[in-house]
Amino acid sequence: MKDFKTYYYRKMPNPNLGIDIFLAETFNKGRKFNAHWHENMQLYFFTEGEAIVECSNNQYNTTTDSIVVINNNELHSLESLSDNLKFYIISIDFSFLFSNQVDLCQAKFLSPLSQNQISFQNLIENDDEILKYVNKTIQEYLSREMGYELAVKSSVYQLIVLLLRNYISRFLTKKELISKVTNLKRFKLIFTYIDDNYQSKIYTEDLAKILNISTYHFCRIFKQMTGKTPTDYVNGIRLDKAVYYLNKSQLNITEIALKCGFDSINYFSRLFKKHYNFSPTKFREKNSNNL
Repeated sequence: MKDFKTYYYRKMPNPNLGIDIFLAETFNKGRKFNAHWHENMQLYFFTEGEAIVECSNNQYNTTTDSIVVINNNELHSLESLSDNLKFYIISIDFSFLFSNQVDLCQAKFLSPLSQNQISFQNLIENDDEILKYVNKTIQEYLSREMGYELAVKSSVYQLIVLLLRNYISRFLTKKELISKVTNLKRFKLIFTYIDDNYQSKIYTEDLAKILNISTYHFCRIFKQMTGKTPTDYVNGIRLDKAVYYLNKSQLNITEIALKCGFDSINYFSRLFKKHYNFSPTKFREKNSNNL
């Protein structure tokens, strides 16, 4: 499994265009994007299957034609609820919409968007206009016909107008924005540490010491960012690893529990069943029958 990173960077295939669109598929039930963030805004457009998307402290159930807006610098994760999940990821670097001549549109809308001072509502459903321009953006980008760059840029402008008119969640002050980005960068150390050390005992007090802050302050910020306590988050990572070993290895349940950092087999089994609605043994049997 790849190392867990909270900051994710994917190079734009055409840096002069400033947009990247690709289809995420072969997402079987239980497969996840672990919590991460990036500087560009993204749209997830679901074309098949169901998933849970978590943005900051909120969790959303998605289905076909659901659209999820991932704001700049927003911690988010995804878990597939289907064996046939497919969705497009549209990544937008707002700077490609800028002109060399600073005008009213750029000052009033594009700059605050690029600086993450405007946040949009995450889940969008049953909006034919948004759906129309999302589909148009994807079609033009993938067709590569003459002038597709202009068509893509035009469609993105239309999407931004619709989002501004109907889906603004809040305006962030510069102070709030600086605090948000600073915390994301600081806590990258914590998320990386957890992923590297999930097999060992992890104490909240030790995590707080890494950032040189009090345990109370650490827990408050951590809950604000992830919607979970440090213990729940660590257990979530361990359960995610357990799913991998149940599907991909011949290790028995006890070996998997110990390998994933659980020193109590009963606790591991109770936690696993609470999260996945199956015991580890039943989960393995069910997934092996689906292969």
